[in-house]
Amino acid sequence: MSAEDFTRTFIAAPADPPADPVASVNQLGAVWSPDFDAYASGQLDISRVRCALCQHAPCDCPPFGTPGYFALIDLRHGRNPAGA
Repeated sequence: MSAEDFTRTFIAAPADPPADPVASVNQLGAVWSPDFDAYASGQLDISRVRCALCQHAPCDCPPFGTPGYFALIDLRHGRNPAGA
């Protein structure tokens, strides 16, 4: 099996991936900081960029891997696995 066949079979690569890297990341379901464009254009210092998950600058997310961290991910992606 070629590497390309492996990628398409097991990693579910899109048939025609977008040429734009932002579109590619968005297609994967990325959530961006609301301040990313201002930071990337030099209008905002990194210390003032809000976190994509907790929405705070600086970030104060719960530790990675904890239930609180995964709850923030679910919230930002519009999922409610607990059914609450």
